[in-house]
Amino acid sequence: MHLQTQQHNNLELALRQQCSLLTFLTPTNDEQWFSSQCLTSKQLTYLANAIKLRGANVTEGYVAINLYLQLNWQVIYLLVACVEHLGCIPDLVNIKQRITGSHIYGLANLNIMAQQDPFNNADLIELAANHLIDHQQAWYNNVPLQYRLNEGLLKRLQSDTFHAALIACWPDKSIKFIAKRFQTWQKLCGKHRFSDQNNKLTFMRKTCCLHYQLVAADYCANCPLNKKGTSHC
Repeated sequence: MHLQTQQHNNLELALRQQCSLLTFLTPTNDEQWFSSQCLTSKQLTYLANAIKLRGANVTEGYVAINLYLQLNWQVIYLLVACVEHLGCIPDLVNIKQRITGSHIYGLANLNIMAQQDPFNNADLIELAANHLIDHQQAWYNNVPLQYRLNEGLLKRLQSDTFHAALIACWPDKSIKFIAKRFQTWQKLCGKHRFSDQNNKLTFMRKTCCLHYQLVAADYCANCPLNKKGTSHC
């Protein structure tokens, strides 16, 4: 169900105001843009080589994980923000993203695909989840074998990315509020762990961020390798 022009424009304006972490642009000929589902072989090689230049000991695994995070952060955040705040679903198939060096930042060709009321309607979230699953499967099929992640790691990264997107959508809300909203997205995220430390509920990541950082450091407080006091939520 595509929206009438005025309805679509009103939603797009509201989305631009709501999503402070996204930049909506008009593509120019001197920039690299790609369909959200289809990165060409030349573009993917360019991006992977740029990521490799970040350090002297960059591994194929580091490149593969960062490719996933780069390609999917804007898409997942856009989808979550649309559903959570506006009760609509963006068209992820035709949206375009911009490559700048070793990063992907900037969106174009935004189209709102469907809208329902109220915003937390279970049917809307189900439709959004199915739309993203189809999108990510098409993206995964387009990635060369050396940059494909195993299914378990892929799901954990997706889950952590969803949680980061929810926090970005509700920056002033408590962890308890985020945890409750997270439950409605469990088809995509699965269950998540939270740690009760000093009467404070803390989100526990499913992936250690040292997998995709170059400089070794101590484990974060919400690292999955710190298993004390964790429980499923």
